[in-house]
Amino acid sequence: MAAQLVSARRRGRQGYQKMSDINVTPFIDVMLVLLIVFMVTAPLIIAGAAIELPADSAAIAAAPDDRTIVLKVGANGDITLKDKKVEPAVLVPEIQRLAAGDLAKPIVVVGDRQATYGQVASVLGPLSAAGFTGLALGKIETGGTPAGAPKPAAAPPARKRS
Repeated sequence: MAAQLVSARRRGRQGYQKMSDINVTPFIDVMLVLLIVFMVTAPLIIAGAAIELPADSAAIAAAPDDRTIVLKVGANGDITLKDKKVEPAVLVPEIQRLAAGDLAKPIVVVGDRQATYGQVASVLGPLSAAGFTGLALGKIETGGTPAGAPKPAAAPPARKRS
């Protein structure tokens, strides 16, 4: 029930008294509106670009085939394509020229260890918007582990299912 002032017919200025009931209707209204807002915005937050990560780091680093286009993003944001620096404004037209209209052509974006996520995303975003579906991330394979880096743990043995 809503908080109401109850009229009490008494002498003096004690004409109205407050009721001690709590009105939860506005609280429920606000919670339902918030629920609807979250239900509408949640699918928009989840949507993103589908990226195929390499199954094994050695698969791309070892020997990409002639069909694969490899882009390298440096620590300072420089984009390198076939050992040539490419400006971001001409990146998509250059990739379209190399792909020759094949939007499913594999494109591997390799980020430098010091490159930020934003620098790599600034390469992936326009390529995804241009319609390329063969986007993947790769890493530069070095001869050994860098000094101070933890050594990878050995994989646990596979269990047999019976």
